[in-house]
Amino acid sequence: MKKVFALLLVLLLTFTLFASCSKKDSDSGSSSQSSSSSNSSNQTTATPSGEKILVMGLSSVDGVFNPILSDQVYDSYVCSCIFDGLVDNDKFGEYIPGLATWEVSADRLTYTFTLKDGVAFSDGTPLTAEDVEFTYVTIAHPDYNGPRSYAVDMLLGYEEYNAGETDVFEGIKVIDEKTISFTFTEEFYGEPVASPANIECFVYGIMSKDYYAFDSWEQFEALNDNPMGSGFLVFDSWALNDFVKLNTNMNYWDESRALKIDGVLLTNVPEDSLIGALSTGDIDFGQLTATQENWDEAASTAGIVPLKYLGNGYTFLCFNTLKPMLADLRVRQALMYALDRKSFIAAYYGADLAMPGLAPISPSSWAFPDISEMNDYAFDLDKAGELLDDAGWLMGSDGYRYKDGNKFEIHWLVYEDSPWPGVLSGMAYDTWKQVGIDLIIEKMDFNSVADKTMDAEPEDRDFDIYTMGFSLSIDPDPRGALFDADASAAGGFNASGFRDDRSQELMMQGRAEFDQAKRAAIYKEWAALQNDLIPTVIIAYRFEIWGINERVKGLDIGTYFDWVQCLPDVTID
Repeated sequence: MKKVFALLLVLLLTFTLFASCSKKDSDSGSSSQSSSSSNSSNQTTATPSGEKILVMGLSSVDGVFNPILSDQVYDSYVCSCIFDGLVDNDKFGEYIPGLATWEVSADRLTYTFTLKDGVAFSDGTPLTAEDVEFTYVTIAHPDYNGPRSYAVDMLLGYEEYNAGETDVFEGIKVIDEKTISFTFTEEFYGEPVASPANIECFVYGIMSKDYYAFDSWEQFEALNDNPMGSGFLVFDSWALNDFVKLNTNMNYWDESRALKIDGVLLTNVPEDSLIGALSTGDIDFGQLTATQENWDEAASTAGIVPLKYLGNGYTFLCFNTLKPMLADLRVRQALMYALDRKSFIAAYYGADLAMPGLAPISPSSWAFPDISEMNDYAFDLDKAGELLDDAGWLMGSDGYRYKDGNKFEIHWLVYEDSPWPGVLSGMAYDTWKQVGIDLIIEKMDFNSVADKTMDAEPEDRDFDIYTMGFSLSIDPDPRGALFDADASAAGGFNASGFRDDRSQELMMQGRAEFDQAKRAAIYKEWAALQNDLIPTVIIAYRFEIWGINERVKGLDIGTYFDWVQCLPDVTID
């Protein structure tokens, strides 16, 4: 504990006393990540005056500080600090103008955005429609390897541009310096495209065409850990497994939302040290693992203001259905019946902080279905055994199941950055063994799990099972996420490799429906199908809990409003 606090003190002193760092080596990409310098020579950062630095305690970041490439929550926080999008949302989950206002055509296929007056990047250059065009055209680039393809792949002309057949992206048109339009195709895989969910394509941060100009994709990625945008904060420096330093953007374009603090420091703090660091003021806020023990301790510790709300997301377990064993629905269902999720939730989270997940839609959403009509996969070892027998996996004399001479051995990738995957897999080891399954738990860090799952090509995915948490968009449209078969390429979120035509049809029907009641009915049918097929299992819906030092005011984080969006209201005593 003393070592952690000493490190925090050094970081805080470094943050306060030093305003400049060396220029980034242009040959070093984000893969090195041991340390990255401050802003490049053409990016100006005003030195913050004062010492009102908001310090967040968190686990490690990847250093992919790029709004169209980041796929990890902490990297995404950094991106939200540095980049503004065309569209934002309020505390109630309603979309509001960010950088721009917008109008929608009568056929609901064309969105025309008009940039607000005075929008500019942190280096002082104006943010124009050409920068917006550059950002979205880059997502459509033939070499693009990030998770945001769904933001552009339904735009007119995407396929031709992405295939390199043309240099003109027909669906994106710069009208003048402040105005740009996006036109969607009429159909996508035979389904209508006009959708209330399309507005979510425009929430991603806008990048400077001049700053991010590239001749090769490697050149573009080389700026992942030296970002520049138009947001509240400007990037200064970072070090892997250590810290990210952000200074307040003294030239922020919207004076009405100018920050009252001098900067933000995101620093690594072990999970078991967060509450102690909060109580002593070494950090100002941090997200705690949602356990009853953490909530009770935070609530009873002097100097900490605890905060709790229902999260818009869930924890999940993904099966690699490209493996013949796991392609069998009976096997997947057997594994679920032999997994005592209710006991896991009670033991780990506490009954008041989580509930078993049955559908891939958050209980906070208007589209959340009636879970009483779904299979709850209640713990039942007898049922699990019957399904495995039916699937041809028969018990051997050694207590393990075999089929065609092959032992039922299954590997679970467990990242150790958070304790819950280890607890869940440990419980599964005991209960699955009782039905003849040899579970091999492979422990590693979060990045290694991602490399073997979502980030790998489908044929190279070296896993049977992995677990993670997933944050959902405000709109319940599942396209581009865990259950979308079209998001299964490398860099996409769906690592299961599973495709079901009816699921895909319902997903597109839900997107195309503007009547919310009818749309909810479609998603109810879709959710029930996922509950039956379970290529990816929803382990739990959980509350999010945060600890905030009492010296900080204005961090009114909620289901749809994160801490970055709260920054204009934050003050530090």
